[in-house]
Amino acid sequence: MTQAQSRRLRTSCLLLLLLLVAGMPLLSVAATSLPATATASFAIEGLTTGTSVPAGVALRVTVTAKTMTGTVDPDYAGTIQFSSTAPRALLPARYTFNPSVDRGSREFLVTFQSYGLWELLVQDLNTPTIKSHVPSITVTPGPPVRFTVALDSATVAGTGYTLQVLPVDASGNRTDYTGRVHFETTVLRAVLPPDTDVSFTAEQATPLEFPITFLSASPELKTLTVTDVTGQNLTGSASTVVSAGPFARVKLFTTSPDPTPTCSEATLVLKAEDAWENPVTEVPAATVTLCTAPGSSATFVRSTLERAVYSPPCVRGTLASISQVVWKNTKPEDVEFTVSGVAARAPLTLHFQAGTPSAQTSSFSFSESTTEPAALLLRSGQLTAQLTLRDQCGDPATLPAGKLLSFAANPPLSVTPPVEEAPGRWKTSVSLPECPSDASKTLAVWPLIDNEVLKKPSGEQVKRLVLAQCSTLAKLSVLTSADSLVAEPGELVEFEVEVSTEGDLTLTSGVLMLEPQGLTVTGASSSGQALPARGGGFELPELRKGSPLTVKVTAQTTTQLQQTVGTKVWVVDPEGALLTQMERVDFQQKDLGVDVGCGCHTGGLPGQLATWLALLGVASRQRGGLRRLRRGERIDP
Repeated sequence: MTQAQSRRLRTSCLLLLLLLVAGMPLLSVAATSLPATATASFAIEGLTTGTSVPAGVALRVTVTAKTMTGTVDPDYAGTIQFSSTAPRALLPARYTFNPSVDRGSREFLVTFQSYGLWELLVQDLNTPTIKSHVPSITVTPGPPVRFTVALDSATVAGTGYTLQVLPVDASGNRTDYTGRVHFETTVLRAVLPPDTDVSFTAEQATPLEFPITFLSASPELKTLTVTDVTGQNLTGSASTVVSAGPFARVKLFTTSPDPTPTCSEATLVLKAEDAWENPVTEVPAATVTLCTAPGSSATFVRSTLERAVYSPPCVRGTLASISQVVWKNTKPEDVEFTVSGVAARAPLTLHFQAGTPSAQTSSFSFSESTTEPAALLLRSGQLTAQLTLRDQCGDPATLPAGKLLSFAANPPLSVTPPVEEAPGRWKTSVSLPECPSDASKTLAVWPLIDNEVLKKPSGEQVKRLVLAQCSTLAKLSVLTSADSLVAEPGELVEFEVEVSTEGDLTLTSGVLMLEPQGLTVTGASSSGQALPARGGGFELPELRKGSPLTVKVTAQTTTQLQQTVGTKVWVVDPEGALLTQMERVDFQQKDLGVDVGCGCHTGGLPGQLATWLALLGVASRQRGGLRRLRRGERIDP
C-alpha cells in the first residue's frame, strides 16, 4: 500500500468513528422511546379540580388509561393506587386492570369525610410517572345529626366550668346549626344554663360555650346531656366525676328516732362537709367540742372522736370525716347539743320521751305454760297469749296513739281479737281447731303493731312457739266380739263398747256418738242405768282414770235384705271436739235354712224366706167354691 492509500484509509476510519460517536444518542433515544399506543397517563372522570362534594357521600370515579395521543389504551394491565391529602378519606384498594374485562377503564367509589380543601392522586404502582392528579377538591359538611359535648372528666363541686357544644354531621365535621338547646344532668344538684337559642356555622373556629356548675359530689360517673328542642332530633352528652369541695363546716345530726326513747342509746353524728353539704374526707386538724345544755340529764356513753376527752357536759376530740358520740338519758326531757371549735350548723335538740314500747324489755308469754314450745291440745286445748309493753327503761308503756295492736299465728292455729286487760297489757286466746299436716313442726304466735312485727335490737322477732298435741284424750274399744255381731233382718241386737281415759285427765261431759247404717238405735246404758240421749248420741257419766265405762247399745236391724248393717262409734266433748278415735261395729246377716217338704233338706236361704213362701202359697189358692172333701173323693185337674 502506498503512502497516499494509507492516509486515505486513516481518514476514512476517523470519519467512521466520528459518525458512530455522533449517532449513539439518536440510537439511544430511539431504543428507549415508547410506542405511540402505550399508556402514558390516567384520566379521572366524575371528579375535577374545583369540585365541591358533600362529606360522607360516596362518589363514582372512573379511571381510564390514556396513550400519548389521548386515546384509551385497552391493553393496560398495570396496578393502580389511590392517595389523598384528606384525612379519613375512604379510598379504593390497589387494583390491577384486566384488559379482557376492563378494556382500559374502571369505575371506583371514593368518599371524603373531612371538611376542607383536599387533593386526590391516582398512580401506576410500578411506573409512578403514569398518574392523574386532582389538586383542589372542596368537601362541604353535611346536615347536623348530633352534638359533640366537651366537659372536664373530673370536676369539683361549687367550681364553675365551661361546657363546649359542637353540632356535627354524620362524619363528625362541624356544621351549620340554628336552633334551641336544652340541658339536663344526672348530678343531683347543679346550676345549668337555661334553654338557649343558638346559631353556629361550620366556619366558626370555636364551639358553642356555656357556663355550668355542679353542686352535688358523687364517686360515680355522672352525665350531662344537651338536646335540640326544635324538632331536629340532635343530642349529645359528656360524663364527669364530681368531687367534694374544700371543708367548710360540720353538720350535726342524729340517727335515733324522734322522739328518742328514754334509756336508749342516742347516736349523734358529726359529719365534715363542704359549702354544698357534700361530705369531705380531708379535714383540717382542729379540735371540736360537743356539749349538752347546762342542767341536762344526758350522760356520755362513748365516742369515735380521735383522742376524745369527756369533761362534763362536753366531749372534745379531733374530728374525722365522720365521728359519732353516743349519749343516754333516763329522764324525759328536751336536750340541746352544740358544736364549737369549727364552723358548724345550728344546734341539735333531742327529745327524750318515756313510755315508748320497746321489744327488748316487753314480755310476751303464755299464761298456761312457761315451756318453749308450749303444748296445745287439738280442739279442746287453749292458750292465753299475753303481751306486756314496757319502755326501754323497763317501765310500763302504753300503745302510742293511732297505733293498732294485733296477734297473728301460723295456721292452723287460731287467735281471737286482742283484749287490753290493763294499760299496756294485751291478751288473746290461741286454739288448735285441727291437726297440722306435720304435727312435729312447731307453730308460732306473734304480736304486731300496725301490721309490723315486733323485733328486738338484734333483729330477732318477738314470738312464742307452740307444739300441736293431736293425740286423743280418751280411748274407745269394742267389747263385743266380731263372731257375736250376727243378726237377721228386723232382729233386736245389742253390742258393748268401753270408754277409758288416758293419763290423769278426768272426763266429765263426754258424749257417745253413733252413726248407724241399717240400724235403728233404741237406747244405751251403763251399769244398768239408761244414758240420756243428746243430739246423735248419749251423755256419758264422769270418767276417771282407772275406772273405764262399759256402755251397752241396743238397736233393731233393717228388714231389707242384703243391706250393710252397722254403725260408727266415737266420743266427743259438748262442743263437738273429738276425744277418741272412731271405731266401726258391723253385723253379718244370719244364714237361715228353709224347710220345703218331706224328703227335702234345709237350704241356706235368707232369713224369713220360708215364711214368705208359705204366705205366697196361701195367697195363690182359689178363693171361690171352697168346700170340705168327702172321704174317698178326689179332685181331678
